[in-house]
Amino acid sequence: MDTPNDQTITYYESAIPTDPRTRRGQMFGHPCAFVNGNMFLGTFGQSVIVRVGSNRAAALAKGKLRIFEPTPGRAWAEYVQVDARALLKVNLGTLAAEALEWTAKLPPKQTKAARSKAKTSKTSAKKAAAKLVSATKPVSPATPSPARRGTSSKTHAIKKTTKKSSKKATKLPSRRGVTLKTHAIKKAPSKTKATTTSKR
Repeated sequence: MDTPNDQTITYYESAIPTDPRTRRGQMFGHPCAFVNGNMFLGTFGQSVIVRVGSNRAAALAKGKLRIFEPTPGRAWAEYVQVDARALLKVNLGTLAAEALEWTAKLPPKQTKAARSKAKTSKTSAKKAAAKLVSATKPVSPATPSPARRGTSSKTHAIKKTTKKSSKKATKLPSRRGVTLKTHAIKKAPSKTKATTTSKR
């Protein structure tokens, strides 16, 4: 798409209303005029586009005016497209003033910087709310974690070992050697008595 030449830009600028609400800018790299962030007048190639509403645009789309189509088959129903110098400058100026008044009634559109600022503020508000909820949330008492299977078995094994050791410790006095020695001592006196009797 070709950019507007000097003649087209001069034709467009002659129609811009001298209204304090008008703001100049660009759309698709082409000079345009805005009110409350909405475009109402601009250039497209070697033509001028004017935003007057779909009903008005349909009524004007005859002869030298047509519905604006930035790409074939994709119509912007609220805009009419005027070829450069197809209308007298006075008539184009009147149409531009009409477009300003109609577009000024639309909801204001935020600029890119304003949208970015609003998004940042919204994110900050969400983070602050999340922190507040986290701070006021009651802390539940910690529940003891269940013992691991391996740890429980190991403890049980240690208990069994200790029990067996204690049983062995109680059996120590009844060793075989100690018992036999005691039995031998008991038998000795009876043998001596038997010898004495035989001498008599």
